[in-house]
Amino acid sequence: MHTVRWLIGVIGLSSWVLAQGEVSVEPTPEELQTMYESHVSALLEGEEYQTGDVLLPGKIAQLHLPEGYRFLGENAAKKVIVDLWGNPPDTAESTMGLVLPEGQAIEHPGDWAIVVEFTEDGYVSDEDANDMDGDQLLAAIQDGTRQANEERAAAGYETVEVVGWAVPPHYDKEHKVLHWAKELQFGDEGEGTINYDVRVLGRRGVLNLQAVASMESLPEIQAAEDKVAGMVEYLPGHRYADFDPSKDEKSELSLAGMVLGGAVAAKIAAKAGILAKLGLLFAKLWKAIAIGGVALVSIFKKKFSRGRA
Repeated sequence: MHTVRWLIGVIGLSSWVLAQGEVSVEPTPEELQTMYESHVSALLEGEEYQTGDVLLPGKIAQLHLPEGYRFLGENAAKKVIVDLWGNPPDTAESTMGLVLPEGQAIEHPGDWAIVVEFTEDGYVSDEDANDMDGDQLLAAIQDGTRQANEERAAAGYETVEVVGWAVPPHYDKEHKVLHWAKELQFGDEGEGTINYDVRVLGRRGVLNLQAVASMESLPEIQAAEDKVAGMVEYLPGHRYADFDPSKDEKSELSLAGMVLGGAVAAKIAAKAGILAKLGLLFAKLWKAIAIGGVALVSIFKKKFSRGRA
């Protein structure tokens, strides 16, 4: 299975397994899968998937999901991101839901989902659309990542390398959609990880669509992200064209700033890349594993690595 998905799955599951008592015998892959599914079932009890036309929280936009796609609402999505995947609660504050493309399921540790968020930072000008230099942006992100790695290594955490663009930044000016994807390498892992981002610009902020999986999933993630970006419809009064400079706040971000890593990184773009913030997140994740049962890590990795691909 994908190592990243194993990681975020085992963080949430390890504490559940520990609660059942000491592990004296290594579980089989089938037993681990059963435990994982039971944990997910209990976590999402009473939650329902939505299909078709989905009105997002805040009533600023809606998704027109095609057949086979499912949407998990705000509350359930936050449970998955925080309780199952082991992320700090503040990382899910702006989450609106999860989109499950056809063939993907939360119950399968090796599968992935698209996280839907809205960042209300104001109207983002796309004036720099023709000025974005992918090579320069990549160099800035890699430099920021190297600096963050020094701190991670000193704290005893694995390093993260930005290998390059899996998909270089490109902007669809007609539909106001920015795409990019980075290939990441965590520590000594053999497989690369893709971090795929789509930003759909609106009047007062940006809808963020993000997926993380192994590099081998790039074609299917790219196809799904392209579909989902095309499904987004801002409602009247919230569209990019509805911006009123006399009333609306204008964001400090540019398109290049979003690629560099958001509002914080954009303000110090020359010195910090997106993974400076991501480094803190992974430090918290590894701390959570250590507290939740580091002895289980080798068991889960060994068993699940022979599971779903």
